[in-house]
Amino acid sequence: MRAIFILLLAANVIFFGYQYLFSEKKEIVASAEIKKDRQPEGNGLQLLSERGDHSVGNAKPDQALKRGGAVSNESSSQEFCTMLGPYGQLLQAEYAVERLSSLGVIARVIPVEIKEGESYWVYLKPEMSEKEAVRRLYELASKNIESHIIAKGELANGISFGRFAELPEAEARQSEIKNQGYDPQIKMLPKMIQETWVVVDSSFAEKIDETVWADLITKESGLEKRQNFCLGVASQ
Repeated sequence: MRAIFILLLAANVIFFGYQYLFSEKKEIVASAEIKKDRQPEGNGLQLLSERGDHSVGNAKPDQALKRGGAVSNESSSQEFCTMLGPYGQLLQAEYAVERLSSLGVIARVIPVEIKEGESYWVYLKPEMSEKEAVRRLYELASKNIESHIIAKGELANGISFGRFAELPEAEARQSEIKNQGYDPQIKMLPKMIQETWVVVDSSFAEKIDETVWADLITKESGLEKRQNFCLGVASQ
């Protein structure tokens, strides 16, 4: 009986020892597998500053310059035209176009508006209707004040007392009208003159010899050769 008890006790000790050792081994293997799963593949997560490849968020300098150059080229793609003038007579400009056409050059005559200072307009504010404007005109005429009705534009049905090249002249006229009991205003206007020019596109201008330009310029006094943007040359 005592031998059986000792045999059972030994069997239990062996069983529990085996369970303890086996479970510890399993925990070690599981822990190793977990660490393996957590280990980053390759270089793992990195800051952009730590990466050898800066293609994300950091363009190469030469690539940035190329992109900037492309934008700059688009903004500066507008060509220049060569202009000859101003001509005092349209007929002389047409002769120049014929001369250039005989050389295989496409040229055209263009009227160009040039701002040449300002003018000063002395006026009364518009009346409510044309009838009221006529009544005001008769009233002014009875006081020997020279004036006329403004027929169109933003000041239509107003009364004009004239336009003056110099501001002091306009102010003197304004003072005269004020002394008659009215309240005239002064409006500054750009003084525009129209000039006649012959325009040659850049692709053709380069083919014209300088001696030809010199000959064209001497045909009329005051002519000059200049360059301007091909678009909008008629609104300088």
